[in-house]
Amino acid sequence: MNFPIFDSHLLFSADRPEFKIYIDKVLTEKLKALDAPVEISVNVVSADDIEIEDRDWIYNASLFDIYASVPFIENKVIQTSKAYTDFLEKFDSFLNIFKSMSQIEGMTLAPFALYFNFENKYVLKFLFHPKPKDIDYVSMLSSAFETIAHLHQEKESELKNTIHNSYSRRNNKKYLTFSEDSWKVLNPLLEVGKEITKNYRKDRDWRVKKPHIMLNQDNFTHRFIFDSNWVLVFDHLETMLIQPNDVALYSNISERCLKQAREFYDKVILPRHKQWSGSFPSLEIQKEYYDYFEIIIEAVIFAYTALEAFANICIPFGWEYQTEANGVKTIYSKEAIERKFPLRDKFKKIIRPILNTSDPSQENWWMSFTELENLRNEIIHTKQSKSEERYAKLLSQSIFNIVKNHQDIIQFYGKHISKYKTELLEEYPYEFGYDDIIPGLMTDKNYWKSYKSIRNINFDRSGEEE
Repeated sequence: MNFPIFDSHLLFSADRPEFKIYIDKVLTEKLKALDAPVEISVNVVSADDIEIEDRDWIYNASLFDIYASVPFIENKVIQTSKAYTDFLEKFDSFLNIFKSMSQIEGMTLAPFALYFNFENKYVLKFLFHPKPKDIDYVSMLSSAFETIAHLHQEKESELKNTIHNSYSRRNNKKYLTFSEDSWKVLNPLLEVGKEITKNYRKDRDWRVKKPHIMLNQDNFTHRFIFDSNWVLVFDHLETMLIQPNDVALYSNISERCLKQAREFYDKVILPRHKQWSGSFPSLEIQKEYYDYFEIIIEAVIFAYTALEAFANICIPFGWEYQTEANGVKTIYSKEAIERKFPLRDKFKKIIRPILNTSDPSQENWWMSFTELENLRNEIIHTKQSKSEERYAKLLSQSIFNIVKNHQDIIQFYGKHISKYKTELLEEYPYEFGYDDIIPGLMTDKNYWKSYKSIRNINFDRSGEEE
């Protein structure tokens, strides 16, 4: 869309001629009571000229549109002028008739949408549907104006970066929706990915690797969803299945063992803190201790292995890490990093710049992580002189938090992946809070060419769709 040119503070636009009459009588005339009111102009357009864009991924129709100008933001909103406050009060009354019109045959329309031309780079469209239950439209509009004001004044901000990085299919239009008391940018690819993920997961185990999704960039309803299939060949047999996600598998093994270990712990160990007995368990009870040791050791090893697998997927293909010692530079490829760097160094040195994280050693989970790593190393590289101390650690109540902490670490990095390295979401496991996928894009021509090729449809180039 082309952002309209207008001289007033706000431009209202609709497809009904009577809309202008209503605005003049109910809103414009009342605003003129002030010496320097908010100035409003009205544009009536033919319904035939209105094109609702991007309806293949979002429902964004409205009864009328509001366009805000830079002078309005600078002179009215930022200054918190009396005219701005007066406008919000009058607009609330003006809006009443449209609230009843927003319900049509069971379908909910937004009464209005707000547009702003941001830095002559992007057209921001603020969507007022769906509306949260605990807020009214005027409060949402006021919040939208304040959001624009902050963007207009700030040189750098997280929201500004998100706007810049979110995908726009045409005309650099960026959509924002209101949730959790603030306006958030909608990434079209992420929203489509959410819909696909919801349907994809209905009949699949959560431990599968996420699929690869390709969208027709001109029509998001045209898409390919490719499973990452393996053909496992063994003992003269072949088995095709969807590739599992290593992190999900290893973490699930650890979690299952931890639950089994907890049953023994709650039954045998915890009561001893109240009864002060059990220091000399019977041979039968000692057998249960040994069973517990097997299970908790398995939980420790696979919690750490899940983190090792996770750290490796955080390193993109083609990534290199350079060190210098005694004037000699050494460059490590992704494969070399995976082999030669211990896990804590991967978190502190390798992954930190990739995912734009803070120093992990300052995070709350770091101490538990080092305890997990030390315990795992003691198990794998067993030293007889420390065996008694090691088994005592396995009986400490803190062992459960130490093992379970690996899930917090994965979620910590998941948050950064979702913000700064969304292409890694395809490798990120399900059930850790970031199930989304960012689809890839292909041209309309390549989509139909692939479509026919996959389905073995013969066609000559003269009939190829452009």
